[in-house]
Amino acid sequence: MRSAHFAVLAAALAALAVVPRAAVGSVTSTETTRYVVVLAGEETADGFQLAGTKEAVTSLVTLAGGSVTYDLSKQIGVLVVDSPNASFAEALRASPLVVEAAEDFKWKAFPTREEAIASGQLTVMHDGEPLPGGGPEPRGGDPLEPLQWSKRLIRAPEAHAIQAGSPLVEVGILDTGIDGEHLDFVDMDGALYAGSRVPYSNVNCAKGADFTTPGPGIGNPDPCTDNGFHGTHVAGIVAARASNGVGVAGVAPNIELIPVKVCDTVGYCYASNTAAGITYAGDMKFEVINMSFYVDDDTFLESHEFKCMSDPVQRAFRTANERAIRYARKQGVVPVAALGNSDNDLAHPPEPYENECEVVPAETDGVIGTMSLGPTSEKAYYSNHGFGMTDVAAPGGNSRNRQGAEFAGPCGTQVLSTIPGNVYGCFQGTSMASPHAAGVAALIVSQFGRIGNDAGAPDVVMRPQDVENHLQSTTIDLTRVGDNKLNGYDACFGNGRIDAVKAVTHDTSVVRHPVEAPADSRGCPSFR
Repeated sequence: MRSAHFAVLAAALAALAVVPRAAVGSVTSTETTRYVVVLAGEETADGFQLAGTKEAVTSLVTLAGGSVTYDLSKQIGVLVVDSPNASFAEALRASPLVVEAAEDFKWKAFPTREEAIASGQLTVMHDGEPLPGGGPEPRGGDPLEPLQWSKRLIRAPEAHAIQAGSPLVEVGILDTGIDGEHLDFVDMDGALYAGSRVPYSNVNCAKGADFTTPGPGIGNPDPCTDNGFHGTHVAGIVAARASNGVGVAGVAPNIELIPVKVCDTVGYCYASNTAAGITYAGDMKFEVINMSFYVDDDTFLESHEFKCMSDPVQRAFRTANERAIRYARKQGVVPVAALGNSDNDLAHPPEPYENECEVVPAETDGVIGTMSLGPTSEKAYYSNHGFGMTDVAAPGGNSRNRQGAEFAGPCGTQVLSTIPGNVYGCFQGTSMASPHAAGVAALIVSQFGRIGNDAGAPDVVMRPQDVENHLQSTTIDLTRVGDNKLNGYDACFGNGRIDAVKAVTHDTSVVRHPVEAPADSRGCPSFR
């Protein structure tokens, strides 16, 4: 035992010996900064194997003036550390136990509710408002369903006759939180979820988690209190209850929603928050997660869109989140993400970026990257795309659609869904496309997964790669009217538009749908 203790002590001393003396002695600031620390080692089937000992790593962090906020070392070899030491990152980088350390990265992922309403991006409406054109309400449906063109485009209502989602399938919404008391997540005839704040709600608050960074703009740390509106809007697209007589209906209305809060009330999503949230989803073995981290407006910090491996700070961000994605997939999680809203060809990033720069997490290996469509299956004017980057296409809204007169009413060609306070909002972006894909993925797991056992509780098991293959092989191939240049996989639509009926019946037959829209300079049918 003495030799073992000596080995631990020697490793700790060796690690600390390389910390610059000036860095250790400079812990004088009263302001605390959050850092992402990527540790040296390797990913194994049994978890992450550190290059040194845990004791040595802990001592290194402590001596440099840091305190560990999230310890993800066992799962992905990452620490989230708070420190008042301005030289903390420099001190950690000097150690062979550390691959990279960087001040936490942030970006304005989406506007606040107030900003979105003020700019005209978000239209708020109530359940009781009359439908445009008058006439009787459809029998057997929810009052606002006629405005849900996005759900009809992927044939979700028809799919529900076969599969509407299993209560055993958990979909993690990594976002601003979910309004756990919104009435459109409640169905008195549905399953009674033990972790729900409201009886018969499919939002499980007990399993939710908050990973937002403390400080100005944090909002309420309760995962079932939305920091803005975005998370609730995304959650409604996935699983608002169907035919409960309230509002709208989701793509997979019978599944269970788990709020994982990674974005604050101001609209910032930090690298440490997202890495911790994805890792948590892996720990909890959610079947599907939705990551709509990117902006839903035309004015965002474009310099933050691409994360380049040549930049040490961005490398730390990417490595931490990529490790988290790989860990989650090993745990059975299907990751779905929005491709972003800057109309970029991600296979050919704009200057000054090179191909070593990627949008994270949408371009990360193992993530189902989703681009956005308008109501006639045209590429939404804002949607990113790219050969090898776009996996599937899904409705996300397109306010510049030139046939918008056919979609009169409060939402027009935007996507209608739930927002906090038992009201509804019209919004658009790849953030809205991604949850449509996540909802169909949840239907696939519900229909074709096998019943398993997770820590004594029943769950549904299906290999992430099988779900991904299933989703991509049951799409509708979108082509341009008048030619066949887009037949099959293409840079614009990837494998094609998701289709809920084909997905739940595993219909892999080739079905092509012509898109009547002019081509832009990159060959994508797009209204501008």
